[in-house]
Amino acid sequence: MTEAVSPLSTLDSPCGNMHEILIFVSIVCLAALIQAFVGFAGALTAVPLFAVFLSPKEAIPTYNMVMLLIDVWLVFEARRHVQWRSVGKLLLGGCVGVPIGAFGLKHLPVGVINVVISVITCTFAILLLMKVRIRLRGTTGTQVGVGLLSGLLGGCISQPGPPVTLYGLARDWDKNTFRTTLLSYFMCLCAMAVVSYWWVGLIARKNLMAFSATVVPAILASGIGLVLKNRASEAGFRRAVLMVVIAVSIISVSRSLWRW
Repeated sequence: MTEAVSPLSTLDSPCGNMHEILIFVSIVCLAALIQAFVGFAGALTAVPLFAVFLSPKEAIPTYNMVMLLIDVWLVFEARRHVQWRSVGKLLLGGCVGVPIGAFGLKHLPVGVINVVISVITCTFAILLLMKVRIRLRGTTGTQVGVGLLSGLLGGCISQPGPPVTLYGLARDWDKNTFRTTLLSYFMCLCAMAVVSYWWVGLIARKNLMAFSATVVPAILASGIGLVLKNRASEAGFRRAVLMVVIAVSIISVSRSLWRW
């Protein structure tokens, strides 16, 4: 079996492989559209596709560079809706959880953890879709705890989103507060990731070239996501978020079982 070739490596040649470059740009644009619409799930969409078509080691750092710019724009566009205190408390727990999760990645059965978390997330999403009332208190302890769990999952299985997403749904935030608060949280995590990639030498000239080729289409795709968000009702937006959560959970479980 031949290893998938990253479009990023082709950018070093005068012509490059346009087919592979288009694959990379298409994946990032799809992720940017979803991220702009619901406020999360960009990475959950892109990373599995990178694993199929490209070299994740080269694609993911560039993806994070693009999405950091997209997230900054999206947060600025709806900055008045961000609950910065909640973001800070979530990040406090998240920063503690990430290194612990990384330790778990080395020593624990990650596939089992992924399946368990995905099943729990899907179950809660289905209950919320069925309008079963689930409420979480907005206390400092709860928010730090949610951030801690998010960081643990981010460090262990690269999925920090489910705890924060379910927390926002359980708090019954309106769509603008939900989107921008999650976007702000993930923007900060993305910035940490980009700095980390640069620190360990994963960002090189070809990544910068791929970034420049992708950023404009990704901004346009995120603009479409904004249009969809603005046209969606509160109830429609909530249903869309829950359907995305359920779909991502099912895909995640399927991938883990397939690997077994």
